[in-house]
Amino acid sequence: MKFNFKLFTLLGIFLVYTNCSITTSYDYDKSVDFSQYKTFSIYQNGIDSLKLNDLDKNRIVRAIVGQLKSKGLTEAERGDLTVNVLASSKKVVNIDNDPYWGSPWGWGYGWGYGWNGSSTVYETREGKLTVHLVDTKKNVLVWEGIADGLNVSNVANKEEEIGKAMQKIFTYYPPKEKNKSYY
Repeated sequence: MKFNFKLFTLLGIFLVYTNCSITTSYDYDKSVDFSQYKTFSIYQNGIDSLKLNDLDKNRIVRAIVGQLKSKGLTEAERGDLTVNVLASSKKVVNIDNDPYWGSPWGWGYGWGYGWNGSSTVYETREGKLTVHLVDTKKNVLVWEGIADGLNVSNVANKEEEIGKAMQKIFTYYPPKEKNKSYY
């Protein structure tokens, strides 16, 4: 049974990590022709007002700039689109239960059956990033992308986590079909 216990443990760890995924959504103005936008600029006042440290602000800006450049847009002093970012986080409490039932020495006969279960409580912070693309001339929001479920507690993986979130968000830019929104 030791092999099966290890197998179930590995399966449990796999399920925990695969359930902690980033979800994305987007919305846009269906009347806008997105092919008209060739340049973009970052709204620096918006970035400066984020309640994040400078390292995270720079990570977010680098990821956005990289994604928009990969879409064929060019960064400019005053672009056709102005990029604004909103960020928030919330505390998430997780409780893991180990409902082990049986002898503390394994399955089968022994000194008797008993409950040897345990519970573990742990807290993490889950982040949400919202990217607004605003038509600079009209000062109107034309596209919005949201990434929810970022693991901001893991400092070692922030760069990768933010990069993946921006990649998933900008999968939907520019919108492919008119009159279709996933929000």
